[in-house]
This record gives sequence, structure tokens and C-alpha cells, in this order.
Amino acid sequence: MIHPLDSTSTIEYGLKLEDRRVNSDFIAEQKNISGWEIIDQIDNHLLYKELIGSGYVQFSGKKGAFSYQGGLRGELTKIGIEDRMGTYTSNKNYTRLFPTLNLSYRFNGNTTLQGSYSKRINRPSLTMIYPFNELKDLSSRYVGNPDLNPSYAQVLEISFLKNTKTFTFNPSVYYQRNKGIIEDYTYRNAEGLFITMPVNIHKETRSGIELSVLYNPLKWIQLNTELNLFHYAKEGSYREQTFDFSGTTLTARLSAQLKLKDKLSFQTIYNFRGANATAQTHTNAVHSIDFGCSKTFLKDRATVTFDVSNLFELRKLSSVTTGADYVINQTNIPNAARYRLTLVYRLNIKDNQAVRQAKTGNRN
Repeated sequence: MIHPLDSTSTIEYGLKLEDRRVNSDFIAEQKNISGWEIIDQIDNHLLYKELIGSGYVQFSGKKGAFSYQGGLRGELTKIGIEDRMGTYTSNKNYTRLFPTLNLSYRFNGNTTLQGSYSKRINRPSLTMIYPFNELKDLSSRYVGNPDLNPSYAQVLEISFLKNTKTFTFNPSVYYQRNKGIIEDYTYRNAEGLFITMPVNIHKETRSGIELSVLYNPLKWIQLNTELNLFHYAKEGSYREQTFDFSGTTLTARLSAQLKLKDKLSFQTIYNFRGANATAQTHTNAVHSIDFGCSKTFLKDRATVTFDVSNLFELRKLSSVTTGADYVINQTNIPNAARYRLTLVYRLNIKDNQAVRQAKTGNRN
């Protein structure tokens, strides 16, 4: 609900209820001479229930060139875990408050200075929670951890925004402090099998510089660059493993779009994630190229689109994990190049009606 307080300020509030459940009944067997045999006692049924209730209130206003927005969100979470074998059964309840504050000052119509503070929550994905994963390798295995807790981040950011007719320049600096971060832990069990599972460790601090540049030198061409250079430092331990580690890495996204005559357009995107490391694992840089083109015809009634993700099959995940008495080298190719051809035909379109298409992109 949004209510104006006066001509320059408003109050907004609301409630939200979210229910997340994982219900899995999993068994892994292999056939031998005497028949089917269960692998590593993987025969269980898990029910994970997470109920999240939240409410928020937010104030916003403006005075001259100065604008502000402040809010507070409260969250109550109840988690219940049950399984047939009694391995993961537990209940957890927690309540958290998440304040936010955004301030901005507009120097003129094209230049703005902004500052913000926020507290955020990062819940584990279902893949991290799910304890029974597909057995693709008999020497190593990824196992989810239903007992994972969410991590919490406090983020401070200062940014500068400059807009002109052909150019947008948006640099920012930030500091982020994360508590209870989720980290992959790899160990070798008594049978010599390598197990990787997500665990919570103490904290991570991160400071960096982001840069976003949009350039339109001509009406028919658009160039976009997004960079994120940051330093991170992790602290914590789990069992006998110490996770204290620090490093610097870079992520980038470069794109170009051409809009030619007769409603023909092309777009290409280059994605890059720099090498990074933890106390156990060094991951090599990952890069990929996506490409697409489209043509609109028949008086804007039809559009044909051709796009390719992971062009030249460049996207490869390569890592080295080092333990006290072992070294694991892994290379994964999650997806080969994918080609897609799409035809859209619009019925009952009116003359001179604008057609709007939504586009999405990934940013790490």
C-alpha cells in the first residue's frame, strides 16, 4: 500500500507470506551378481519446510535537489526438516530486521550523487539444501546440506551518475560485510570417496569498484560495458579445514547492439568471470559469447529471431581442489552451444502501434 503524506513524501507498507517445500524420496542402487544393492545407504525420504512471514514500512521524500528513502523490513522464518532415517531432522526459528537507507543529490538535470546502506539476506538455493544428488561420478560427489543457514550482508555504496544525450557514466564504490557465508567444503571419506558439500563459515568482507558505461555514438549503434573489480577476505573454519583466504577478481559484461534499416538488428554479448580462489579450490577464468539477430516484417506483424548462447562453446568450468593428501582437477562443460530460431506473428495489431519486447541478461 502506498499513501502520500504530502506533495513531496509518501509512506509504503505491506505484508508477504512465502512457503517453500522440498519433498524428495530418493534411492540409489547398483546391480551385482546377487541382485540390486543400495549405494552408500542412499535410501531416504526428506521433507524440508520453510515458512517466511515478512512485513515492511518505507518512507520516501524530496526536498529541492535532495531525495531520500528509508525503510525497515521484519522477517520471521520457521524451518522444519524431517526424514525417514532421522539424519537431518531438526527445527529452526529465527527473526531478523533489515533496514535500508538511500540518499541522492541531483547537481543538475544530468548529474546525481547517490549513497545507500542496506542489510540483506541470502538464502541457500534448493540445490544446496537437497541432500540426494544424481550419481554421475563414483569417485566424487556433491551433497546438499539441509542444515544450512542463510547468510546476511551489510552493504555500503556510493555512486555517481552522469547522463548525456549519447553517454551514460555510472561508477560506484562499495563495501560489503557478510556473516555466515556459504562455502563449499571438500573432504575424503573412509571409503576414499571425495565429498563436496556447502557449509556456513564465519564471515567475508568485500570491497570493490563497479563501472557501467552506455554509449550511443550513432542512432543505430549502442555499446554497453559493465565491470566489477573487488577484493575479498574470508574467515572461518569447518571441522579440520580452515577457510581463511583473501584475493582479488574481476567480472565483466560487454555488449554491442546494431539497429539497421528495415528493422534488422544484431546483438552480441561477451561475459567474463575472472579467476578466483578459496582456501581449498582455485577456479580458472570463465568467458562466453552470446549472439542474436532479429528481423521484423509484414508491416510489424511478424518477427523472426535467431540467437546462439555459448557461441564457439567457450564456457568451461575448470578448477583445482587441494587437500592434505590429494589434488582434484575438474573440468565441466555445463552447456554446449545452443541455437534457437523463433517466429512471432501478431494478430489484430493496429497501425502505428508500438511493439515492445523485453530482454533479459545475466550479470555476476
